[in-house]
Amino acid sequence: MKRYRLEIIVFITGAVVMALELVGSRIVAPYLGTSIYVWTSLIGVILGSLSLGYYWGGYLADKKPDYRIFSILILSSAILTGIIGLIKTPVLDAVIRFIPDIRISAVIAATLLFAPAGTLLGTISPYAIRLRMKDLEHSGATVGRLYAISTVGSIIGTFAAGFFLISFFGSRNILLLLSMTLFCVYFLASSGTGSRSLKTTAIIFIVMLLTAFFSRNSNADKSIVDLDTNYSRVIIEEMQDSETSKKVRFIRVDRRWAQGAVVIGEPDKLFFDYSGFYRLAEHFNPGNKKALLLGGGVYTLARDYISRNPGGLIDVVEIDPEFTSLAKEYFYLIDHPGIKSIHEDGRTFLNHEKSKYDLIFIDVFKSSASPPFHMTTVETIKSAYDLLNENGVVITNIYSAIHGPKGKFFRAAYATIKSVFPQVYVFPAKYPLYGEEPQNVIVVAMKSSSPPSMTSSNPEMQKYLSHLWKYKIDCDLPILTDEFAPVEHYLVEVVKDF
Repeated sequence: MKRYRLEIIVFITGAVVMALELVGSRIVAPYLGTSIYVWTSLIGVILGSLSLGYYWGGYLADKKPDYRIFSILILSSAILTGIIGLIKTPVLDAVIRFIPDIRISAVIAATLLFAPAGTLLGTISPYAIRLRMKDLEHSGATVGRLYAISTVGSIIGTFAAGFFLISFFGSRNILLLLSMTLFCVYFLASSGTGSRSLKTTAIIFIVMLLTAFFSRNSNADKSIVDLDTNYSRVIIEEMQDSETSKKVRFIRVDRRWAQGAVVIGEPDKLFFDYSGFYRLAEHFNPGNKKALLLGGGVYTLARDYISRNPGGLIDVVEIDPEFTSLAKEYFYLIDHPGIKSIHEDGRTFLNHEKSKYDLIFIDVFKSSASPPFHMTTVETIKSAYDLLNENGVVITNIYSAIHGPKGKFFRAAYATIKSVFPQVYVFPAKYPLYGEEPQNVIVVAMKSSSPPSMTSSNPEMQKYLSHLWKYKIDCDLPILTDEFAPVEHYLVEVVKDF
């Protein structure tokens, strides 16, 4: 093994770099989302820190090509990788508290958390090359071989983290695993160097990191569930509602917004006021029997639809099967002949589905800083239109203002829907007369050209209808398309409020 230890070291550190980048996305997601800005920041910071590490490692290697210094670099990267798991929460809390702009906060968070370890990991390959270099005649082959091995390690690390580690171990445990792996690499690199004091230091840090990690796990936060699925990091927590003093259970993939909630002991109660606006379907298409829900979440809307339409059927398209499992365990979902679960991306479902529906509910944006852009485009809206029966209705929830800089996302989405449907009506859920502040805005799109009545003898329905937006909506933004849908950019001002 000693003969090939440099090859083993560059292979493992190459794998660690890519695993760290992928797990980094799960670490920042609950605070900053998974928008293009977040991914750009992670990739840019990792590449930048690696570049700095390559330069620094090459400089150190030329100055003093020594296994002791080489092992110190690896030991330092192990320590810094482990520390990420201990400081991530206070760092991210501080970043989102003091830096409202998602673009700046994403760069700063990525830099503070991942640049130190990334830089140290970047020093390994050039230093290993210098240690392996014996003569200039074969230098090209040496450089090529070691960089190829490092790249293969990066490929293995990418697939291992993306396909297996994140789904089975969780982000905090993966950070510990990566750190412990690097400590093992350190012991391999330092064998024969006689650096007993450094090895003692490494053992002390290993004990400290393990103690800190297990202590944090045993004294976890308020979350009753904190797990990584194939699609997101999911957190379930309970807290008391300040208005009613009732205990409420929330599910989140972002700490600033909840993707679903239920009042404990009252499974049929809709906790979020905007959810009731989906009941407008009964007014705009009375007698409907078959519905489609894109974005099942914890199935609150699906259960509400079935309870109000006992003979109805609803197909629920939820991309993450873990959400369905969690809905059954924590959010009162039970098997029902009227509810059909389909675990698939909403867009791909629309692309191939041939069934016809009376109603289509779109609830995939979930008040998030990073909505799935491909669900906002005119191509998606046209596919939804084609799946509707003659008098079919699409109801969409959009979190945005209506006017001003904070209303860009809404206005772009509204223009897109308006370009397909003959009739589109807007119902601001919180501020029916005020369009400057972000809120849940319900958009009702009708396939029929016959104007509907905007009054109802049903008091509940009339309450929702009274929120009809009767004022001008600016047409200042282009429709969203698969080619151009800058939804994260349109939401920048909205995210600053959180």
